[in-house]
Formats: sequence, C-alpha cells, structure tokens
Amino acid sequence: MIRGTTPATDTRGGRSAVPGDAALDYRDLFDALAVPKIVLDPDLVVLDANRSYTELLGMPLDALVGRTLADALARVPGGPPPVPRAMDAIARCLRTGMPEAVEPTRWDLPDPRTGETGPRYWMLLVLPVVRAGDAAVRAVVVRVEEVDAADVEGADGGATPERMSWHSTVARMRAAAAAEREAAVALQTSVLTPPPDVPGLTLDVRYQPANRITRVGGDWYDVVLRESGRAVLVVGDVAGHDVDAAAAMTHLKGVLRTVAVEDDAGPAAVLDRAERAAAALRLEAFAAVTVAVVDLPEPDGSRRVTWARAGSLPPVVRRADLGAELLDERPGRLFGLLLPRERPEQATVLEPGAALLVFTDGLVERRGELLTDSLEHLREDVEQVVDLRLERLADCVLARSAPIRGVDDVALVALQVTPAPVGGADGVGTMTA
Repeated sequence: MIRGTTPATDTRGGRSAVPGDAALDYRDLFDALAVPKIVLDPDLVVLDANRSYTELLGMPLDALVGRTLADALARVPGGPPPVPRAMDAIARCLRTGMPEAVEPTRWDLPDPRTGETGPRYWMLLVLPVVRAGDAAVRAVVVRVEEVDAADVEGADGGATPERMSWHSTVARMRAAAAAEREAAVALQTSVLTPPPDVPGLTLDVRYQPANRITRVGGDWYDVVLRESGRAVLVVGDVAGHDVDAAAAMTHLKGVLRTVAVEDDAGPAAVLDRAERAAAALRLEAFAAVTVAVVDLPEPDGSRRVTWARAGSLPPVVRRADLGAELLDERPGRLFGLLLPRERPEQATVLEPGAALLVFTDGLVERRGELLTDSLEHLREDVEQVVDLRLERLADCVLARSAPIRGVDDVALVALQVTPAPVGGADGVGTMTA
C-alpha cells in the first residue's frame, strides 16, 4: 500500500511521500497502469495522460498536455471529435464532485493489432480529484476501457442482453440517486420551517446547502416562542453534507427545541440540558451551536439578548445608527463533548431598529484566509448595508459573505427589534451612511 500524496503542481515528475527505498516515482506508477487514463483541469485542459492513453491515440504526451481536450482529440489522426455524452459526463463530475460513468460509446480508432479502422467501443469512467477537506473539484481523471463490439452490437446491429443490462443498471442507479435526493430534500424542508410571529420583532431565516448532489447537510436554524413571550434562536452545524448529517441534525434540532421551550432555561442551560439528553438518547454527534434568548421589551422598546456558544462563531449586531459590531467573546465547548466546565454567557441590549445575525461558519469561512479576517469582512459587509429592511440585510449578507458556493452549508437567523417608522407610514425606510 502506497501512502502519501504527490504535490498537485507536479503531475509528471513528482515522487510519493513513502520514505527510503519504498519511494515511488509518480510517472512510473501512472505509466504502469494498463488502462488508458487522462487528467483534465476544470477548464478541460489536459494536465497529463499515461502511456496507455498516448499509445491508444498514437500521439506523444507533449502533443496533448496544455491543450483543451477538444483540441487534443481533433489532432488524433482519423479520430472523431469528443462524444457529447462523454463531455456532458465530465461537466457533471466537475459540477457535482460525483463520479460519472458513460455507457459504451463508438469511437473508430485504428486497431493497433491490425492497423485497420473499424467499429470500436469504449466505456468511460470520470473520477473527481479533490484535496482532503476541500469539496472543490481540482481535476478529473477519465478512465477509458475498450469493450468488445460483440457485447454492444448484435449481428443485426441491434441491442444485446449485455447492452440492455448496462442501460438497466445505469437507469437503476439514476433512479436510486433521484429518490435519495427527493427524500433528503423532503427531510430538510420538513425540518427547516418558517419562524413564528413574535410581536415587536422581525425574524428572517436562510438556509443555503452546499452544492452537492443531495443538496442537504448538517446545518439548521430554529426559532422557539416560549409561553412567556420570550423568543429563543438556535443555529447549529453538524459536520457533513449528506443524508446522514441531515438525519443527525434532525435529531439534535428536536432535542434542543424540546429543551428551549422551557421558560426558566437560559442559553447555557439549554445547551447543557440538551447535551445530556442527546447523550442519554445515544445521539453520537458533535455540533457547533449558538442559543440566544430574547427577553420581553423594556419600556423604551429595547430588548436584552443573552446567548451562549458551543464551539460556534460569534453573532453580529447592527445598531440602529447602522454601525456593526462583532460580539466576540470566548465560545464554550463544542456540543457533544460533555465536559464538566461551565458554559459562558454573554448579553447585549438591542435598541429599536437594531438587528442581530446568528449564523454557521459556512457564511464566512474562506480558503487561505484567517477566520478573524473573514469575520471582520462580515462585520464590514453588515455595516455597508444601509437598507433598514431585515430581509434585504439577510440577502445582502448572503450575497457578499458566502463566496465559496458549494463548499459548506449556511444557516442564518436574523432578528430585528421593530423600529419606529422612518420615512413613511408603513414603517419601512432606507437610510444612507
């Protein structure tokens, strides 16, 4: 078993990280693979091909590398242009990060055994290349395998049982994937419901899934209205972007909702009680969670908000004068660790017109950027939105501060203390800085 990775910037001369005499040269290993393979970047430019692939096309490697796939194949003597279904499969793999298979396709290349050009059929498998911890597809490997023409065409040119079996297998795979997507989306939709009406408060929620095939993940939001009239905001993030993460999220959301409705519980107590309940129910999942409790209004209309964080990011508040603050106090322990330490709580007062944003890390995390810098960019983005409407603020924040589409889920709860009417009887106005 070979361990270690080859730097992505050296696809033709890198060496593996295996120490000592066991080290293998990447080029030797790649060329030893008997099945033809070609490596493409996201723009379909050829990065590399093994010896089997170059021999198949009858072209040297230097004639392929650096050219687009279409341009490279156009230079194959007597070769046809790229097959549309193959190009579509490559595009889907780049977009979704999922492997793609292409049914046997005719491509008439000269037979190296006879030198004659006749019907030849090829089955393609397109594999995504991703870096650990990074969902973006950095390249694709296309595996090309010849299949016997007799297995594809009958004596009369019609379909054979083998070809029909291929079609039925692909159809079953696609049907199963579609059914899983539908079930996952239905699960997510049933859990992420609109917030309740709370007198004196405006609430808005957002969920943006990672750009994966199932379109679901482990992020969630919730707003609970207690009998006393206090509102409880919950935003959480279970690791993962699949149906398992969505299922774990559903269970944890239910536990936190059950505990949050208790009127005597502050945010730290909600987290502690929910953590113990989840452990008793054997819900083995870790999550980053923020719980915020919004008190009843003071005579001047202001509201006190108290929150506790379990490994999550700090909220952002936009004051009535449009200045924005990052409420950056130390977070408590991650939800699920069951450590015997007291969870810290913080509090602030929201005057009429002030807004609070509670969110998961997908809103701000950027590759190659410190988290502190990303949070400061979010604060600046919030401060630059001069529209008083909460819906507009949420839209602008998502548009500006979630730059890496498809990498992580985003859950957001935005709350605003109802402001005094500004600029009109409908209570909606726009201010400029």
